Amino acid sequence: MACVQAFPHFQAHKRRSKKFRPEKVMHIGTDLVWIPEIHRSIMQFGDRYLQRMFSPQELSDCRRDLQLHYASLAARVAAKEATMKILGVSKDTVLPWNSIEVIRHANGSPSLRLHRQALELARVACLGECVLSLSHEHEYAIATVFATSNQNRNA
Repeated sequence: MACVQAFPHFQAHKRRSKKFRPEKVMHIGTDLVWIPEIHRSIMQFGDRYLQRMFSPQELSDCRRDLQLHYASLAARVAAKEATMKILGVSKDTVLPWNSIEVIRHANGSPSLRLHRQALELARVACLGECVLSLSHEHEYAIATVFATSNQNRNA
């Protein structure tokens, strides 16, 4: 059976030595959230949950006609989880949810603003600019975060 190259214009570079390290490393984090779970948590824990998870601006951005838009909140939870993945947060690390903030620009595009511990973890990981994509459909919300760094954590 013949092997067909999907991208003929792309030339893979072979490693010349075991010490080869790329200058920039791409970090990608993705998370999927079931929207009814966010709704249930808000109903069960109320303002305590909302204040623990979201900034006042995030809550404002997620209101439609004075009602919370659960899909938008779920997308923000997914963004925070995806960001924790690129920050290398382990189960043993305590990182406040509201130290990762999703902001919405005037044109509607989302981006991340890191605070306190999340900002320090990004500095330690030498992360550059983060790019965020959010989406929600039916009962699910998804977020993907892309970031580059000047070092390889796994090296």
